[in-house]
Amino acid sequence: MTQRNGTFVVACQPKFELLAHNVIEGDDSRTNSSPIVSDGKLFLRTDKSLYCVGKK
Repeated sequence: MTQRNGTFVVACQPKFELLAHNVIEGDDSRTNSSPIVSDGKLFLRTDKSLYCVGKK
């Protein structure tokens, strides 16, 4: 997770492989926190909002 350019997903292997680049549409505020996983959900916080990614 970067402060201004979204989240980059990379493969866990010796050779670099970018799997995905994700941004939150409509939220151009800074991210200054670490992603947190709890109960099978991913929580992301920006200066504007707290997001929860996962199944209900």
